[in-house]
Formats: sequence, structure tokens, C-alpha cells
Amino acid sequence: MSRHIITIYIFLSFLCSYQFQNKNIILYPLLLIQLVILGINMFWLLKRKEIKISNFILIMIWGTLFSAAFNFETLGNYLVNIILIFNIYLLTKYKWNYMYKNLYYLAVFFNIINIFIYIYSPKIYSVPKIIFGHELSKIQLQEIGVAAMSKIAMYSLFSVVLIRSKLLKILIVILSLFILFVGGKFTAILALLVSLIIYIITIKFSLFKNKLKYILKLLLIISFSSSFIFYFFIKLLEKLFSVKNIFSGRSILWIDYIDYIWENKISIFVGNGFFTETKMISYLSHPHNQYLTIIYTLGIFGFIIYYLFFSKNINKIINVVKRYPDLFLLFITQIIQMCGDDYYILTIEPIGMIFLFLIYNIEYSNKRVVQIGEINE
Repeated sequence: MSRHIITIYIFLSFLCSYQFQNKNIILYPLLLIQLVILGINMFWLLKRKEIKISNFILIMIWGTLFSAAFNFETLGNYLVNIILIFNIYLLTKYKWNYMYKNLYYLAVFFNIINIFIYIYSPKIYSVPKIIFGHELSKIQLQEIGVAAMSKIAMYSLFSVVLIRSKLLKILIVILSLFILFVGGKFTAILALLVSLIIYIITIKFSLFKNKLKYILKLLLIISFSSSFIFYFFIKLLEKLFSVKNIFSGRSILWIDYIDYIWENKISIFVGNGFFTETKMISYLSHPHNQYLTIIYTLGIFGFIIYYLFFSKNINKIINVVKRYPDLFLLFITQIIQMCGDDYYILTIEPIGMIFLFLIYNIEYSNKRVVQIGEINE
């Protein structure tokens, strides 16, 4: 596989985060390069017996196909996501180091772009959240959403593991934190703080280190159940503080989408397909909770498959936490951020899945393996 193709692929993946007037100018080239990568991957998969697909990835693909069989109206979205899973799995397995480095380097580049956008673009400040008496204002920019901007800043922040110059490290940290805090994305800031607390207590101070796996598994269970937890306790929470203000109206979305799932019993097993603007369940066409998106789109079987996928990643990241503390911290932040946002997975935008598969294929980070597209090793 040509490194230039991979670089263009990741570059276009970041560009998907931006709100172009006509987003097809990015989506069509991205889809085209996805098909090119698919063709190359299939060629080498059929030609070389050393290149293999894990059984669990096949289960993910078959689980997606199962839901697609009952939701033909969004079949195209299913096929795109199957191709995405297949391609990213092979790329992160056989080009792990190159994918890892380019994800970080391009995150730094796009974070700098976002700083210029923030400085020179008109800004709209939404109604601030009141968190225990403190205001947290959130900006809105025409060119990029605050969630995407915070996601890029997070990757940029942890790119310092690849930088040798102390001065450059400090500069990248300052620029990344600047975007995180001026963006005012509460879930991003909360996720970063929680991940740092877990890392410092369990790894740096070695407290509860032998319980780390159980701590992360508990966090994962709570996160996967987050929208349902809020659904059942929303009235109690409203008596304590303004839930609507803290969750930016997400509580309404979660209630509407969960009610819709309960009312359509068959969809619990086979899913409802991908979101479309013509099928409005609530005041937005997506529920702002990735875990709720999974069960809505794929049904309970897809929900279980993705839970097992994240659970496998916990087992893998714990074994290399000292070598890759950045991936450990980012993994925790993503688990938490997915409670308040979607478009990390089950989307044409590949960045979230690239990161997750870097962890899934972490054992190939320092191994010399058969390279796709290389005849002589």
C-alpha cells in the first residue's frame, strides 16, 4: 500500500470534520479512495495467504450485514461502513506505525488551522451551561463544529509523544489546550480530566493498579448504558439541578430515541438503519450519544458486538499502557465523549475508527509483518 494513498486518506478523513457548503466535494473523493484501498486490500488478501482477517472482525462485518438485510433504505450507508471497517482493520494491522504517526501529525496541522479559524471567523456564543454555579460558554463556528474541533485538539495534544523538541512540545500543548478550553466542550474537558485522574492514580502512583481492568470495564458498562441511565433517572436529576442546561437538550433527544426503540420491538433486534433527514425521531436527526446510535442503528446484536470490541481494546491497552500512555488516555476520553456525542463510529468519517483499530491492532506496533503491497520483505 502506497504511503501517499494512506496520507491522503487520513487527510481527507480530517477534512470530513469541517462544515463545507457542499460536503460532497470531500465525501466523494474520500469514498473513491476508500474503494481504491479496498481494491488493493482485496488483491493482496487473495494473493497472499499470510494476510488474514480476524474472526471477530468478520463477526463485526456479518453483524452489520444482518442489520442491513432489514433496512434496505440505508443499504449504501451499511456498505460504506463495512468497507471502512475492512480497510481500517488491514491498514492498522499492516501499516500500524505509519497510521499512528500520520494521525498525530495531521491532527497538529488541522489544530493550527482551527486556531486561525477561531481567530478570524465570526463566533457565536451559545447559552452557557451552569455547572454547580459556574458558567461554561461554548462557541459556534460556521466552518467546524465544536465537537469536531475538540476531537482534533485532543489528538493534537497527545501528539507530543512523537515530538523530541521540548519547546515544540510546550507549544503544541498550549495550542491544543487553547482550542479545548475556548471551545467550551464540557464532555471533552470532563473526559480529559477523568482520564488523567485514572492514569495518575493507577499508573503513576500504582494505586488500584491491579483493579485497573475492572475500573475501565465498569466505566465502559456505564458509558454503554448512559442514555438508558439518564432515561430512568431524568426526573430525579431535574429536581437536583437543570439537566436540560447541562446536557444542552440531549436529555430530550435520549428520551425520544429510547421511546422510539421501545415502541418498535422488532427494531430492538435488527436496528432501524442509519439516520436520514426524512426520518426525524426528535428535534435532531441523531441522538448525540454514540452508544444509543449503535443500538438504534444495528439493534441489540450490534450493540453487543461493539461492546465486545471496546472490551477487547481495554484488555489490549492495559498491557501497553506504559509504552503508549497517549493511546490509554485517548481511549478513556473517547469512551466518555461518546456519551455526549456521536459520529465516532457508524459514519463515513474514519478518524474515530482509525484510533480504535490502532488499539485493537496494538500488538503489530513493533512487529515486522507482511506489508500489503510489498512483495519482498
